[in-house]
Amino acid sequence: MENRSGISDLLLSILEDLPQEAFKRFKDKLSHTDFEGKGPIRRGRLENADWTDTKNLLMESYGGAAAVDVTIDVLTQINLQESAAQLRAGSEKVLSKEKKKTAQVKEETRGNNRQWNQGPYAETHHAKDLRIDNPSLKGSAYQRKYREHIQEEYQVIENRKALLGEHVSLTKRYTELLIVKEHRGREEKKHEIITRGRRHAELMAQQTSLTQINLLFDSDGNLQNPRTVVLQGAAGIGKTVTARKIMLDWAAGKLYWKKFDYVFYINCREINHILKNQSGAKNRSAADLVLNNCPDREGPIKEIFEKPEKLLFIIDGFDELNSLLDIDDVSLYMDPFEKRPVETTLCSLLRKKVLQKSFLLITTRPTALEKLKENLKLPRFAEIMGFSADERKEYFHKFFCDEKKATEAFNFVKENEMLFTMCFVPIVCWIICTVLKQQMEKKEDLTQTSKTTTSVYLLFLSTLITDHITDTIEQSKTNLWALCSLAADGILERKILFEEDDLKKHNLSLSNIHSLFLSKNIFQKDTEYENVYSFIHLSFQEFFAALFYVLEEDEEIMKNSLSSKKDVKSLLKNYGISTNNYLMLTVRFLFGLSNRERLNDTEKKLHCKTSSGIRDDLLQWFEEETKKISSLSYKTYEELHDQLELFHCL
Repeated sequence: MENRSGISDLLLSILEDLPQEAFKRFKDKLSHTDFEGKGPIRRGRLENADWTDTKNLLMESYGGAAAVDVTIDVLTQINLQESAAQLRAGSEKVLSKEKKKTAQVKEETRGNNRQWNQGPYAETHHAKDLRIDNPSLKGSAYQRKYREHIQEEYQVIENRKALLGEHVSLTKRYTELLIVKEHRGREEKKHEIITRGRRHAELMAQQTSLTQINLLFDSDGNLQNPRTVVLQGAAGIGKTVTARKIMLDWAAGKLYWKKFDYVFYINCREINHILKNQSGAKNRSAADLVLNNCPDREGPIKEIFEKPEKLLFIIDGFDELNSLLDIDDVSLYMDPFEKRPVETTLCSLLRKKVLQKSFLLITTRPTALEKLKENLKLPRFAEIMGFSADERKEYFHKFFCDEKKATEAFNFVKENEMLFTMCFVPIVCWIICTVLKQQMEKKEDLTQTSKTTTSVYLLFLSTLITDHITDTIEQSKTNLWALCSLAADGILERKILFEEDDLKKHNLSLSNIHSLFLSKNIFQKDTEYENVYSFIHLSFQEFFAALFYVLEEDEEIMKNSLSSKKDVKSLLKNYGISTNNYLMLTVRFLFGLSNRERLNDTEKKLHCKTSSGIRDDLLQWFEEETKKISSLSYKTYEELHDQLELFHCL
């Protein structure tokens, strides 16, 4: 007996994921399809039908299972094989639901000899039991169950533009990213985002060395297929979303289907949290890391390990584990069931001491790259460059879900070189789309409200404050000042993750964060583990840090705060001697905010007074620096670059 409710929901989900133009082509082809002699659905009934109407017509005309078959057939005819494959995999899952339930009941009846601690990557007790496989499902039956579980876990992502806790389809929102397969050394004296932006423009001109996710483990003609691939990219460039999309596509049969029997995801942020905060035992085996991915944290682990060459481990966010590679080889081990400190276990996996024939895909920021490459065996390096011009356009259309609005917003951004360049970073592209959408909904002129990157960030922040005006103006000002001081201290200390003690130091309470910032993810409480906070992207922290120097000090707030004393001259002095210009974007934001128009906007939109002397201090520093560089008879490349960067500040 077919599960009509499940099939109906599945069909609706597939149809909703289709872009508007593809949905029109689907209805047109459907109106000409005579499936198994049942006749086509009349064009008149389909012409103005939305997703729900079309789904109902399919169910009414063909019945549950046949409706799936005809939909797959039509999707294939209009070259939407990915959607067809997704529907096929989903229908197999729905139609076998009763059988699956029966298997689950059998599995639940057996004794559970393993106990788990709560929290991520919990320790499995009675490690010897892991060597004996006794679940009811093994082989291809368990592989099918595991794939279904992974599809459930990875099919959605948090929707940053919606209310806290709302999600969107990963397939619907995901936009392909440019990836190059050649490895480059980390460029000195350049901020990650600025570096990637300039390098991205160069890549667009050259169009060389491009590759795709499905080719990462293929031979390049010189060596055998690599077993370790390092996928690097700047903050906010899409590494984690790409890693999760790989998990989803593998489970749906679209990627690495024949190459890997199992793909496992390891989140380095969670590992780092265990090392820093979790009390009690921190020992984990490789088996523990695998079972953390499995439904109910159980599976035929011995059988899985019999073919390590059919396993892929995705190690996401390696840069979160700064000291991992300081471990001596003597401490490493080969037994995948042996419990060791979790950092030793992960290091044994990276250095191919345990499960030597397995495959690794490691994502990291460039900051950890130099040390990482010294500890891997014959790795292949690839780099996520971000969105190309065409992919930025695609993202705008997916975000707005309206052809006219998407085109208007994209054309506006394309006219602004800085905004368009920054849109290569997915997280910044989302910020800009969010702000433009809000302005368009208010019928406001985009050219007057969104001229610069600084004004876009400022407008987004002011919208948040307006939306969350439950606090008094004075409370909002206090919370904003505290957030800015936290950001400024973090930038100076090169710190991006904050504990509750950091928040208390700056008089930030959880309720204030939640009411003013958390719901829109400007200042985000990490839902994967408690008591760790971060700005959703480094550029936000840099913006708030710059705002710290622009806002006029409140004596009462400063008296109760342990934050650094505000001194823009000291900041600019550090900028001049910094070894990698980590203050570059903060100083750019500072100049942008000190513009007279931005100062007026800040006071009007944020209800805060601005420092009267900040503009004079900046201009004096700028004049001194330009004179210093201009007086040089010969300029090195670095000095020419510094001179160019000074004019960027204006």
